[in-house]
Amino acid sequence: MMSRHIQLSFLIMLVVVLSQASGASLISPAAAHDPRPVLIDIYQDDARSGEMKLEWKIPGSLSSRKHPIINFATACNLIRTYPERFTGEAYYGGADFLCSGNTPNLAPMLTLTYPLGNPSLSSFVRLHKNNLDGDKATAMFLLKPDELSWVIPQALAPASAPSSLMAEAYLELGFSHILQGWDHLLFLICLMALARMPKKIFWAVTGFTIGHSFTLAAASLKILTLPVIYVETLISLSIILVCVELLHTGRKTLARTYPVLISLFFGLVHGLGFANELISIGLPEDGLVAALLFFNLGVEGGQLAFVVPAMLLAFVVHRYIGSARHLSETIGYKYVFYTIGFVACFWFVERSLQF
Repeated sequence: MMSRHIQLSFLIMLVVVLSQASGASLISPAAAHDPRPVLIDIYQDDARSGEMKLEWKIPGSLSSRKHPIINFATACNLIRTYPERFTGEAYYGGADFLCSGNTPNLAPMLTLTYPLGNPSLSSFVRLHKNNLDGDKATAMFLLKPDELSWVIPQALAPASAPSSLMAEAYLELGFSHILQGWDHLLFLICLMALARMPKKIFWAVTGFTIGHSFTLAAASLKILTLPVIYVETLISLSIILVCVELLHTGRKTLARTYPVLISLFFGLVHGLGFANELISIGLPEDGLVAALLFFNLGVEGGQLAFVVPAMLLAFVVHRYIGSARHLSETIGYKYVFYTIGFVACFWFVERSLQF
């Protein structure tokens, strides 16, 4: 009885995920697994001269006609722009500005203008600055999709103490990454449906955490590398295989008996996907381990923010819908995983064609 109610809970959770994902074009490769932020570097070599330099990196999955216009809204005049170049993974560009000052009433303001609307992309800003006292400082900030303007701080902490800003930025980046990665969320739904019982779900999610933490660290530290497109294809394949297992009900297989083995194995694959985001924005040389740690903690936080409500929903359904023994079957439980499988197959074919 309990397992049926948990299945119903996952069905409800899936409907919520798909309804939210539909607004972000779930079938498109950008929404499937490319929540990489726009990376913006701001260089202020001499605060008194007013010279500012912008460099940006835009995910390659975003069409050029949707690229944001990155500029300074106040106190700055454009000197020159650099030709945009495309490497296959990302678009690179830059511009030089001359700013009239950096006073409280006239601080340069970074602006992002999306000609066709922001497709749910965050912006990761790295500010490299020389303070008036001569100290060099670097700080990192994560701007959410609705934050399209940002005033540059007048002063930063010395370079020896950027840890709190870095921790916050990478923590939030990891948290938002998993909650915007629809293929990761769909895999978690399938994994919980495969485990069914709370104890097995706990161990399955733990196995997934161990697996992706290992390869996240290995890939970010360049111990293990794999082309991005291969990783993305394997992630979609992992969803397909679990869906196939879920659609063959009544079988007592190793995957159903020990779902932790499945989660551990595929966690290794998904960890490479998490690492792609870190590699795409870069890790600070003076805080590499800390950045990796906080990003991973953010991923775990995002994972818990998804899994815990699913488990609470299972408890509520079991507590208050106790008479609905066959409800999960009557509302099309199997068709849910046909739907997930179809979406994953689309991703798999589309990504395979990019080999």
